[in-house]
Amino acid sequence: ASYVILDRAIPHVIDGLKPVQRRILHTLWSMDDGKLHKVANVAGQTMAYHPHGDAPITEALVNMANRGYLLDQQGNFGNIFTGDPAAAARYIET
Repeated sequence: ASYVILDRAIPHVIDGLKPVQRRILHTLWSMDDGKLHKVANVAGQTMAYHPHGDAPITEALVNMANRGYLLDQQGNFGNIFTGDPAAAARYIET
């Protein structure tokens, strides 16, 4: 059990991504058409690869967008400095 927890919680040595982050990036790559997509839609598509519900997927996607790596964002993704939460997934786009 501890190996499964470590495999999910600690980023991989090669690329620094957790499994949920890797699945989100794969989904965004497959959906790429040059336009922004609603986070709720991305979370729904990612659930085909990551069967743990949309809340953890949305949270991981918001965290990736707030760091400014690999994702364009539009909408209220919250503020990591003040602790403001992100808007609902149906209102923000990536």
